[in-house]
Amino acid sequence: MKVILIILCVTLSAAACQPQSVAVAPTFPPFPTMTPGRVVVGAMPTGAVPPELAALPNPATAIALSNRPTPTPNLAACPVLDGEADLPRRPANIDDARVAILTYLQDGGSINNLREGMRVRWQMLGEDGYVRDDFDLTGEGVNDIVLGWSAPGRQGILMIITCRDGLYVVQHEAQTGTQEPPRLVFIGDMNNQPPAELLVSTQLCASDVCAYETQVLAWDAYSGRFVNRLSTRLNTLEVPVLRDIDSDQVGEIVINMQENGNTATGPLRRGVLIYDWNGSVYTLSIIQLEPPRYYIQIAHEGDERFSQLQMEQAALAYTLLADATDLRYWYNNEAEWLKSYALYRLLLVYAYLGDPRFADVALRLNTELPVGANVSADTIPVYALMGYRFIDSLTLNADLHQACLDVLQVVAERPEALTLLNRYGARSPRYAELDLCPF
Repeated sequence: MKVILIILCVTLSAAACQPQSVAVAPTFPPFPTMTPGRVVVGAMPTGAVPPELAALPNPATAIALSNRPTPTPNLAACPVLDGEADLPRRPANIDDARVAILTYLQDGGSINNLREGMRVRWQMLGEDGYVRDDFDLTGEGVNDIVLGWSAPGRQGILMIITCRDGLYVVQHEAQTGTQEPPRLVFIGDMNNQPPAELLVSTQLCASDVCAYETQVLAWDAYSGRFVNRLSTRLNTLEVPVLRDIDSDQVGEIVINMQENGNTATGPLRRGVLIYDWNGSVYTLSIIQLEPPRYYIQIAHEGDERFSQLQMEQAALAYTLLADATDLRYWYNNEAEWLKSYALYRLLLVYAYLGDPRFADVALRLNTELPVGANVSADTIPVYALMGYRFIDSLTLNADLHQACLDVLQVVAERPEALTLLNRYGARSPRYAELDLCPF
């Protein structure tokens, strides 16, 4: 390889063909004040009183007529739950259980007897089930009923029952694929905006990996149903907790990530995620991650920054990966190829930036992973070979795109370029060919 003699030429030519770099994203800001105010002051719009009422001689009459109540549910017609009903024998399926529960409530059965009957006679509550009627979830002035139980067929159920115009109905129902019902993490006013909400986490399992999908269920009066007030889907290995961290009378959803990971998940970053209320939904507000404990986590961090074109931050991660001596390997055979991977990625970064440090990395690659009379190109790590191919192509063509096309030929010839990176479990990134050289 003519690496040492042509390094300077490569650096100058790369500067001429690279795109304009982007600004590096700042670190996350201090804890934001997400809680909206509770007082709205403004002038009444003109024309608030209909024209047909404006001519009335008494203003009070016009105001009273323009503010006549709209139709509302007749809550007084709901049966009184005083215990005068019997719960039937254990149902055979979910549909029969649902009908039996609603019939029991319609006949006036008490919540305490329903809880005891589902626990003892039906044996459907177990250790994780619950029967709650201590919060108004729809804002109608009457407490609603929340059930978490294990239906026949080993299926967990979350059920919210309300009464409207004298009839008890299932207003919301969610089913899990396991016997455990969704966990009721919190029920009450979470965001200082009544009515109350439910913070629930449902365990979902695929293959050997189980995670909790969390939702904030809140009543939406416009659609007449319960909706999820989380801005994105939230899947975590741990069940979150609700805490008022900044003492603003609004609870924040906190996920403490303390799992080390296993063969199914791959290595996991420890840290804390905080979701805060922004006035309409709960959204990710703070990410606080502990330093990586494994070399491969540094590679993943660098690759994420690389994909976002945050090249300076990517270079810091790859340099740490090439030089670090105090972290741990997830697999025993990572030492040599991870260093070559870091050097290869640094070549891509510095070529993109037109940075003269490209020459230093090329020299280091040639010194620490040389190819010569006694070392065949087939015996060096695949990423070292990709680095040499990138240097050679960039020297001849001064074209990042052509250099990547040439590098991807190596990937096609040596599939371990992908398999080495794609063996780190379900919680680690998955790589495709273009991820290895995207220019």
